[in-house]
Amino acid sequence: MRLSSIIVSLLIVAAAYLYVSKREGTYVNVLTASFVMMIPAEYLLQMYYLLAVGDSNSVYAYILSYGTFAAYTTAFALAYTWIRMPAIRLPFGGYEAGRSRLPAYLLLAAAVCLYLPVLIKFRADIADPREIYRETRTGYGVYFFLSLTLAYLAFILLLFAKRVGKIELSIFFLLCVGFTWLQGSKGHMLGFVFILALHWVYVQHRRIRLFKFLIFTGAMALFGLLLFIVTTPDLILGGGIQGLAAYSDYTRNGMLVIDSGMGPFYGRLTLENQIYPRIPRVLDPEKPKDFGDLYLAEHFYPDQFVTNVGAPAFANGTWYADFGVMALPLQLVAGILSGMMLKLFMRSLQRYGSPGDFIMVLFACGVPLITLGSTFLLPESLLLAVIANALFCLRIRRRRPLPPEAESPPLLPAT
Repeated sequence: MRLSSIIVSLLIVAAAYLYVSKREGTYVNVLTASFVMMIPAEYLLQMYYLLAVGDSNSVYAYILSYGTFAAYTTAFALAYTWIRMPAIRLPFGGYEAGRSRLPAYLLLAAAVCLYLPVLIKFRADIADPREIYRETRTGYGVYFFLSLTLAYLAFILLLFAKRVGKIELSIFFLLCVGFTWLQGSKGHMLGFVFILALHWVYVQHRRIRLFKFLIFTGAMALFGLLLFIVTTPDLILGGGIQGLAAYSDYTRNGMLVIDSGMGPFYGRLTLENQIYPRIPRVLDPEKPKDFGDLYLAEHFYPDQFVTNVGAPAFANGTWYADFGVMALPLQLVAGILSGMMLKLFMRSLQRYGSPGDFIMVLFACGVPLITLGSTFLLPESLLLAVIANALFCLRIRRRRPLPPEAESPPLLPAT
């Protein structure tokens, strides 16, 4: 029954993806990022783990957990394709733009400068960025998240700039990915691939057919495996596929919350996830460490929580702890609202075509430029979109030299 619930949920999610692909006319679409991240971790690796190792979580936990995944994805896909939404014009959107390369390079340089203090402090671990990631779990959020946001924004502005060749774009892409590798996060490096793919489809209006999609999927699988080897070589080389399957533990952790009977907290953990991550610890050193998802980490993995080496994630665990079985219908509603939001921003991108509109489409697709876990950063993303539009409109030109006769004022006639 456990395996059956996974398979049924997988078939529903795959059907939703194929339906959106058919409606959009492209197999790389708004669901691709979540599909690429979700299918291996929450389905394929979990099936392997269940068959090879076994699992003590209950059948009820499996049905509720995978039913929630299927409900959200299906509601999201149907709301996006069925519901009509108007376009909105962001500030500085739709104007004739300067489309200079310079802001992109300045933003990438700013990202490197912002993260430089971390690299200097942990220079002994530069060859092992994952160790830097482990050592800076608390108190370094400004350096990590803001520098990553600047790198994402730089890459998007270069994509929208004029006369950018393939060689220049490739080099800039590698610079961004290399910089993100120094932060030790695999998912953040994949973000640049998703940005490039969605720009190709929704800004350049290219369509990816099934054969090219299969090539893209294979390339993403190899790229993902390479990221694991580069950032966590012991996981792959030491444990093989079983070690990789253990990486999907956050799905099982979510089911652990269901079986524990914790809560309901009636939205307390969800609310904490929306408030505390927005407050830098630099400004509030007394900010609690056991809020939202971290409350679950403290309860289920106290040793990892106390040592601050990074407790496992819990998928939809906060929803289960807050609302119990009602998490499923609430996720259904959340899927509908998220699909409507994506349709709103997609209509704006189709009408105005600004980088700010593209940023909001990325946010609604699950590729946010500000990566603060499960925090819903809509206001911050809108502000970032406006900033991107303003930078996009800048006209930076070299001053032309004046002719010699114009360099000095004309002589007055003699009196």
